[in-house]
Parts: sequence; structure tokens; C-alpha cells
Amino acid sequence: MATVLAPPPRYDHPYRDGPVIEKLLTLEETRKLCTSIGVGQVDGCAAFITMLDGTKACLIVVPVDGFDTVEAYRRHKVSHCNGWGPTHPPE
Repeated sequence: MATVLAPPPRYDHPYRDGPVIEKLLTLEETRKLCTSIGVGQVDGCAAFITMLDGTKACLIVVPVDGFDTVEAYRRHKVSHCNGWGPTHPPE
């Protein structure tokens, strides 16, 4: 099993600015949803959404049958909620 790229420590913590909404899908469904929200055909994605009450939430889409564990994908995607750039810049 491949290892999902580990985030830098600066971004590797729970998201504190609002709720995290997690969508667990198959890899195929994940790629379709991430493409439909404009992220591209990737193996998981994170995007900000505005809730009905005006609060900001971070939506993460994680494959259940990807190349690593759900927890590894979750950790990686939440780090994007915390500001880690989409091109995975190193610290």
C-alpha cells in the first residue's frame, strides 16, 4: 500500500475554524465528486463550503478503497483545511 504524502507538522492538527464534513466514497466516486467541484480528478479533495447559518466548514472527500488507509487520507485532507497548499509545498 502506498503512503499518502504526510503533511508538514504546521498543518497536521485538527481543523479548528469550523466543522469538518467528511464524505467517504469509492475511489471512482471520489474522483468524480472532486472533479465536479473543480478540484480535478484526484484521489481525494478538500474544499470550503458555507453552511446555511453562515459558518465556514471544510468538506473533505476521502476514498474508502484508495491506495492508503482512510485515516491517512483524512489526515492529509484536513491539513489542506488548515492551509497547506494544493501543490504540497514543503516547510
